[in-house]
Amino acid sequence: MPSPARSRTLLAATLAFFAAFLLIGVLVYDDYGMSWDEIPTRDFGVMNVTHAVSTAHALDSLRAEKGPAFERFGPLFEILLVRMEAVLHIRDFGAAFLMRHLVTFLTFYLGVVLFYLLCRRRFGSGIALLASVCLVASPQLFSHAFYNTKDISFLTGFVAAMLTLDVFVSKPTWRTILLHGVVTGMLIGTRILGIFAMMLTAGAALVRRPTLRTLAHLVGYGVVVVVMLPLVWPVLRIDPIGIVKDAVLGATTNPYLKTNLFRGRQIPASELPWDYLPTWILITTPYIVSTLLVVGTAVAVWSMRTLRSGLSQNQMRDLVVLCWFFLPVLGCVVLRPVMYDSWRHLFFVYPALVYLGAVGMEAIFGYAIERFGEVRRVAVTTGLTSLVLLCLAPVVWFMVANHPFEHIYFNRFAGRDMQEIKSRFELDYWGLSYRKALEYVVATDSASKLRIVVANFPGAVNVLMLQPRDRARILMVGPNEPANYFITNYRYHPEPYPYSHEVFSVRVGNASIVSVFGAARQ
Repeated sequence: MPSPARSRTLLAATLAFFAAFLLIGVLVYDDYGMSWDEIPTRDFGVMNVTHAVSTAHALDSLRAEKGPAFERFGPLFEILLVRMEAVLHIRDFGAAFLMRHLVTFLTFYLGVVLFYLLCRRRFGSGIALLASVCLVASPQLFSHAFYNTKDISFLTGFVAAMLTLDVFVSKPTWRTILLHGVVTGMLIGTRILGIFAMMLTAGAALVRRPTLRTLAHLVGYGVVVVVMLPLVWPVLRIDPIGIVKDAVLGATTNPYLKTNLFRGRQIPASELPWDYLPTWILITTPYIVSTLLVVGTAVAVWSMRTLRSGLSQNQMRDLVVLCWFFLPVLGCVVLRPVMYDSWRHLFFVYPALVYLGAVGMEAIFGYAIERFGEVRRVAVTTGLTSLVLLCLAPVVWFMVANHPFEHIYFNRFAGRDMQEIKSRFELDYWGLSYRKALEYVVATDSASKLRIVVANFPGAVNVLMLQPRDRARILMVGPNEPANYFITNYRYHPEPYPYSHEVFSVRVGNASIVSVFGAARQ
């Protein structure tokens, strides 16, 4: 039991961390450009809010035109964003997307708070705080927390579901199962993969208490989820079975036909190697977190050797999180689904990765205290906490130095420097850096009309992030038309361009992630 003074210090540190995290997010949310997906996902939300698909005939027409893409994604978060746009009377597109960035960050912030509460139930306040710091100090995740509406909302929803699952397993009552059912329904309304939380719920409940009462609770849980789904996923009211079937199949049969740059080769997304996902996790996770993951996994698995004598509450929690992390990863290794650049589809397992790292922290802290004696507990815990934070310091420095391009972070497993990494993996595949390039052009060229060629779609949409007067000056033209500037983020083209007149670039390390070439590029 920590002393009152230590408890007050820990409480102050926790409040300071979450206050600072919130303040940073509110101060920087408007620094990010627009990603490849933001206009399509907003359009998806608008379609749901306006009930553009309100009948079976309309749904069949949409399927014939675009396939099942509209219906297979849970719309709940997009509906929320579009509703907020209306409530706030936002009419300007740029302002609308900035609002979306802020709300997406606040959703991630909520996810970190819920993660802290989940970890505190298992480890206590100290390790829970340190684990939360590790979660936030993940550059890829931090950056996505402002513009990746699909994966960040799902991450937060999944953490919420795992917290309510822990509450239910610890105290199985109709009230806790109702709460967990409502949260799970909202999770599935965000992404169909939320069904995985139902699988974890059934497994955890039956392993913990294999009784008829547990079966009754699970039936009630299923009923709550089924009742929730048409409320959070309106199109389900038209064709629930067909839509759920297409959504489940769509999770592994994505019609994406382009290539991903992986280890220096452009590989069709439908032919990715088995180690695509594990490699991306390895090269974008800070060393200290990966190391603690290995230790924590070994400790958690070793503790399961007493399985026949029954699981303790903490062992049960660890088993659920082991499944939370490893089953989706192994599923991708075995099934090799179509995936886009990086591993953002599986971001919802990253909190589980950090949780397992916290198991490793707990084991290391416990061993050190046992080795050096209880009287040195404060010195040992302070020293080890400082060591973890010191190992995170270079990562945090990268985030600060390269803001708002934290998503370009790679560790040395990816390559010796950013120029080598650029030739092996996509860097700014989201196209966020186009905003900086366009801001440079409108700030340095006073012409009333600026004819610009961009290499891909995000170059055009980032015009929306400019001031209205500057948007009006820009005319996007085709690659074979006369232009003042050519701008590229190097996606699908990591090699240098044969143009000598580069007037601007954004560099991370020794690699350009976006370049502006002047008229003399020809």
